[in-house]
Amino acid sequence: MDDYTKHVGAPQGLLIPLGGVATDPDGVNYAVAAIDGDTVELRCWHGEEPATTVHAVKGVPVRVGERDVLISAVLTEEGKRPWVVLGPA
Repeated sequence: MDDYTKHVGAPQGLLIPLGGVATDPDGVNYAVAAIDGDTVELRCWHGEEPATTVHAVKGVPVRVGERDVLISAVLTEEGKRPWVVLGPA
């Protein structure tokens, strides 16, 4: 967790910056393509599989393949890069 996420008190989960990619312990990759309020465009893939794009709303689980994905927080602060907290589901 970097200084920004410590400062805003990020909940536990996978932290993904807008335009960035993070990988969960199961090897699933998540990329945040866009954030519009509480709606996040998320791209998900595992290994060489093609990416699946979903539009997830904070607090509402969305099904991606065989797993449920939950955006638990959207972290924004003036002048800082937005972050998304994925999980726990």
